[in-house]
Amino acid sequence: MPDLDPFLRFWRALDGLFDAEDRTAWGAVLADARYPAVQEANYARVETSRAIRLAEVETILLPALARSGSRREHVVVFFPEDQTDLLVQASIRGDKILWDLVMAHDGALEASPDPEAGGPVEEVRDADPWFWTAHRASTRLFDVSDEEMLDQLAAIERDVLLPAGRRWFVVRGPDGSPVAFAALLVLEGVGFLDHVVTLPGARRRGHATALTRRVLAEAVASNAERTYLLAEPRGHAAHLYEGLGFERVTQIASWIAPLERLQARPSSER
Repeated sequence: MPDLDPFLRFWRALDGLFDAEDRTAWGAVLADARYPAVQEANYARVETSRAIRLAEVETILLPALARSGSRREHVVVFFPEDQTDLLVQASIRGDKILWDLVMAHDGALEASPDPEAGGPVEEVRDADPWFWTAHRASTRLFDVSDEEMLDQLAAIERDVLLPAGRRWFVVRGPDGSPVAFAALLVLEGVGFLDHVVTLPGARRRGHATALTRRVLAEAVASNAERTYLLAEPRGHAAHLYEGLGFERVTQIASWIAPLERLQARPSSER
């Protein structure tokens, strides 16, 4: 079993920033009525190595989602090798199993031979309207098109993540607006690199590499013992991060199912 203890420490602390986290024998259920459209604020975290059944999760998860107003079942499984029956059950009923590669870095990178390559990178000290406009545009690049979800993701940034210490780093374009982004959050002594993205008109200029270098340096300065990220297992980004010294740790599994589809199933199939 891969050593995910630091990663889980971070993830549990992150979940603890939201309302209505219910701990269970197999993990936890998060259901925050302030952000019903955001799956990360309304989901089940399965972190046990004990094999469990889908009904055991949904007995707690579905009533919690009904209270928060969320319309999607979202489940994240941290040790999928121990939960094959759970994943098979979800797959058989029609849920697509998604996979995220967990990658980790233990320190900072050596200084770039060209300090100006991909930069300059600056930390966002005051999130002005230009930042939020560009942030919304960058969030759309993660396949988020629902306006309500975009509004609630921005609200989570303002109300939950920034007060918890999330830091944003950007590269700006000629007009001063951000064209590339990366975020760092350190919780329980563990760093997490997120939202590394470049707007289409500014790609292939080394911005992502420059931002990753800066974030890793800041994580070390914040005494993070390790910095994690999630990437598509076979995506280009994973190879980029490997070239920067990140190591592949394991994969975690998840699925998202619209509640309308689940509720339409005959009771004999639930």
